[in-house]
Amino acid sequence: MLREKEIDIRRNRAAKEGFSIQNLGRNRVFSDYKVTNLTNHHQYRVSIRGFDVGDNRCECPDFLANTLGTCKHIEAVLISLRDETPPQLRRRKAAVTHPEIYLQYTEQLRVGIHLPPRHSDQLHALAETFFDGQGLWKAEDHYQNLIEAVAGVPEQVTTFSDAMQFMEGEIERQEMAGRERDWLNQLEREEPSPVLCDLLKVPLYPYQMRGALFLACRGRCVLGDDMGLGKTVQTLAAVELLARERGVERVLVVAPASVKYQWETEIQKYTGRPVQVVEGNAAERRARYKQPTFYRLINYETVVRDLQELNAWQPDLIVLDEAQRIKNWESKTSKAVKRLCSRYAVVLTGTPLENKLEELFSIVAFVDERRLGPAFQFRHDHRVEDANGKLLGYRNLDALREKLAPILLRRTRAEVLSQLPARTDTTVYVEMAAAQRPLYAEHQATLGRILQKKYLTELDRRRILCCIANLRMLCDSTFLLDHQTNVSPKLEEVAELLRELLGPEPHKVVVFSQWEVMLRKAAEVVEQLGVGHTILHGNIPGKDRRKLLEKFRDDPECRVFLSTDAGGTGLNLQAADTVINLEVPWNPAVLDQRIARVHRMGQHRPVQVFNLVTRDSIEERVLRTLEQKRSLLTEIFAGGNDEVAFGSLGHQAFLETVRQLVGEEAVQLTAAAPPPTTDDARLKLAQAGVQLLEALATVMAESTRKGGPTTLPAETLQRGTAALQTILKSLGTMEGPA
Repeated sequence: MLREKEIDIRRNRAAKEGFSIQNLGRNRVFSDYKVTNLTNHHQYRVSIRGFDVGDNRCECPDFLANTLGTCKHIEAVLISLRDETPPQLRRRKAAVTHPEIYLQYTEQLRVGIHLPPRHSDQLHALAETFFDGQGLWKAEDHYQNLIEAVAGVPEQVTTFSDAMQFMEGEIERQEMAGRERDWLNQLEREEPSPVLCDLLKVPLYPYQMRGALFLACRGRCVLGDDMGLGKTVQTLAAVELLARERGVERVLVVAPASVKYQWETEIQKYTGRPVQVVEGNAAERRARYKQPTFYRLINYETVVRDLQELNAWQPDLIVLDEAQRIKNWESKTSKAVKRLCSRYAVVLTGTPLENKLEELFSIVAFVDERRLGPAFQFRHDHRVEDANGKLLGYRNLDALREKLAPILLRRTRAEVLSQLPARTDTTVYVEMAAAQRPLYAEHQATLGRILQKKYLTELDRRRILCCIANLRMLCDSTFLLDHQTNVSPKLEEVAELLRELLGPEPHKVVVFSQWEVMLRKAAEVVEQLGVGHTILHGNIPGKDRRKLLEKFRDDPECRVFLSTDAGGTGLNLQAADTVINLEVPWNPAVLDQRIARVHRMGQHRPVQVFNLVTRDSIEERVLRTLEQKRSLLTEIFAGGNDEVAFGSLGHQAFLETVRQLVGEEAVQLTAAAPPPTTDDARLKLAQAGVQLLEALATVMAESTRKGGPTTLPAETLQRGTAALQTILKSLGTMEGPA
């Protein structure tokens, strides 16, 4: 029933969407067709061999992955043919005039053979040896024997390219599986073969060597080790092994802009291979693409712009670093990345699952689009929903782990703890100052009144998110809201911590905050202490970030590294031994990313982590939510349970989530408070609008003063415009005179 429904969806799309269809052959019906989507102009070749599901083929990604035996392009061609094709012809199949070996795209990929009515005894014997009565594969893994047997028959046998690619891939998989077993046995005996020696200019820990063998021998796979365990080093070792064993010569590394230069540094340090960082405008990038190199480093946004040029380079291996960037399969970046082509692929992510199981599906699809089945089947098999489609939990996790085992390797810190330095986590509670309390109560009251409404408009939802953001910012400093006062017990606590940490002991400290403005206020505290520091945030170009990292690493006077979450992904900050989080991120993966920049392999000192939390505020509840989300990660990747339910992990109803974070008692108390008058509300909204415009003007003036662009960054302008639109809409919906 599910599969029939999905086929109907594709037939409906074929009927409604516009296609240009061109017959490429001489036969009026059974032929190859070029199908062009008139909306996005994508073109695919469709082969029509019959009118039943499974008879035909298409080159589109959906056909290759959906296991249905059809797609909207095939159905569009069939619709165009049905009215002109007599019923007796629609019951026939295309005549087989010469032998063909093809690949069948049903629930399992299977090699098949089409035989013409007249064929030699040798070909008949070949078909009986390798194929069943329906012409489908039955000979286990003996693909090499088939390829050799085809060369011995008198007929000219056509082997379609996808069938040959599949068989060659299976032959290589079997061969490399045997090599992996042999190499692992050698490591157990501590007698590694010469090919495993001196892969890099640095020795590997045993678990890192096993990881490198896994990446090299599985061909297309995911390394999901906890952050800080050396995924980059393992990947470079795997590349060296593939270069020695499989002739790999071109490696494309796709990474966030913030870590491209760290890849360059580590490649030069550990391998000595030629490496090229791609950046600049279109003309500069095109010039770089013409230059030969072994490693080519790009960021995710470049894939969207230069997909054609990247595929034209024909990389042997593609590495996706911080691959959670493609967790949303509907995003433009995710779609572009999945159109990259290579023989081998390695996906690196310390957080293969951040919030939803579907994110894991999207990441795995890059290395093997059929590993977890089609999306509709995956959702049906693993999601638990109520009658209204609300997600209640996940099921059949044993089956999921079994499917992932051949292509996913994940080790936690606990598994290699003996090789990691000690780590101490401390939650530092700070009391809210008297000047913060009325402002906090005001935004809490506004939120409580909205939450009492039976129906929420889209504007209400935006106002709720705005209130929550204001509550969080107030926990840091009043300056984040009014840009005038700076009441912040957290900054006072940071000053005390730094006085202790930056004494005679040679500590270096990384201070994280979600808000750049809060970091600048923290920088003022550091300056008052007379301590050298650097600041990293998202508006600093990638090429300048390396200088900041080098200064923090090499300059003994630079003791503090202040960073937004632009520095929480991929960077190596192990020159420090202390992390201070000015606020705890709501996503546990982001918190782990921050800490793992310091507490990682190669760190030889104990690491201290201080999480600043405002008592009796929304921040305390965030801690409980974080622990619940961590349990989801544990259940899916290491748990023994076959099901996990999560009614309060952020997947619940919007209202319930907000009530949990704010506190039901606060909602009940504030809902009873009288609402402000319309004039008061208008005045406050107008003041907020003026403050926003002043803030944008300040950003632009500061940029101009420093010799930067005289216009606002696109992201800042977009956010500012959205905020102003929300304010104007709010003013427009109020009753009374404008």
